[in-house]
Order: sequence, then structure tokens, then C-alpha cells
Amino acid sequence: MKSGYDINLIKWDWYLILPISMSRIANSQNPDFCYEVIEYFLNKLESFGNDVVILYTNWLYFNSQDITFELRKKTNQQILDHRNKLFGMIEKNKKFIPKAFHFLPIDYVILNSKYFLDFFNILKKLEQKDELFRSFIQKDMWDRLYNEANVNFIIEEVVVSHIIRQRMVEFPRTLVKNDEWRLIVYPWSYISSDVYQRQNNILPKLDKINVFNASHYDFSQKKLYIYDDIIL
Repeated sequence: MKSGYDINLIKWDWYLILPISMSRIANSQNPDFCYEVIEYFLNKLESFGNDVVILYTNWLYFNSQDITFELRKKTNQQILDHRNKLFGMIEKNKKFIPKAFHFLPIDYVILNSKYFLDFFNILKKLEQKDELFRSFIQKDMWDRLYNEANVNFIIEEVVVSHIIRQRMVEFPRTLVKNDEWRLIVYPWSYISSDVYQRQNNILPKLDKINVFNASHYDFSQKKLYIYDDIIL
């Protein structure tokens, strides 16, 4: 595999993982988009034997300093609407096995991996002393203010992604047997601060099986980016 190119063929026994951003849940990551991603990768499967994880990143947004009951009601409703419409499409079109789709909140990863808190603290300490790491966090924020809430948002996203790719958390299984591959797909480019921590060996690299353990698939470009090959 080469960085910056599409994937031709994927063997069985793997997870396709779609993190859903709350800011994009009603537009660029709506149920139609998610179904398009699933269909696209169907044509790349060597054989059936994979599960799909739809990971709602709702609690990342509660790093916000404006946490209200109304915000919680809104995000809950958005998630339920998204899940119900996507699952309805899966059942109606009869191309996939519905039980192989797992709809999970990001807290599932945080609660079911023993590594989250330690990794989060490692990156928080790095952010305080490493000016270059801070610059990449700022880049990943786009136009948001550089404050603790937004820093935590980025760091949590980096930690959760690392845990998933390194297979440091178990996911529900239907067709997956040995959990050999995991691919994170997003309709946008990679997170620079995530690439930085990978290239500088900040968080432990424990996985020796998943060929995508340091990769990001940008669905908008249909390209796989391998972190070790990226020049920041």
C-alpha cells in the first residue's frame, strides 16, 4: 500500500469504522453518506467477514464551555434520527447483514479501554511543553479558539483514534472472528497532531497485526494516508 492512493482489495475479518462528527451529522456525514461509504467498500471486499462500527463522537462536544440540558437533548435526538434512518436503509436494501452494524458512542471506547486516561495525560503534558505539537493542535482546530476545552477536544479525538487503530479496545462482533484489520474512514483529511504523535513515538505502538494501525482513509479523495509517510 502507498500513502495517497486508494485501496484496491481488502481481505475479510476486519472492521470498517466511521466516526460521526456532530457538526456534520446532518450534512456531510448524514445517513446517505454513510450508506455510500459502506457500498463503496463492499466492492473492495475479498469475501464477507467484516463488521461496521458507526461511532458517534457526541461527548467530545461536551468539552464545550456551553453545556446545557438543551444541547444534550439536541445531540441525543440527532444521533437517534441518524441511527434510525441509516439502519432503515440497511434493512430495506437487503445488501448487508443488519446485525453486523454496531452503533456506539465515543464513550464506549473511553470506558472499555484501560489506556484512555494514561494516553490523554501523556498528550496533555506534551501540549504544555512542546511548541510544535501545540502548533499542530491549533491547525487541527481550524478557526476555533485555542483554549482548554478545544485542546481537550483534539486530544481526546487523537487518543480514541489511536486506541481503535492499535486494537486496544474490543468491539462487538457478528462476522468478525479474529479482528485482524481496522480502517477508520472520514470525509476529511487526517489530524496533524495525530500524525505528529505517531511519528515521534509519543503513544505506545502495540499492534503488530492491523495493517491500518497508522492510517487514515479520506473518503472525499478516496485516498489512504499512511502516517509514517506523511511530511508535516
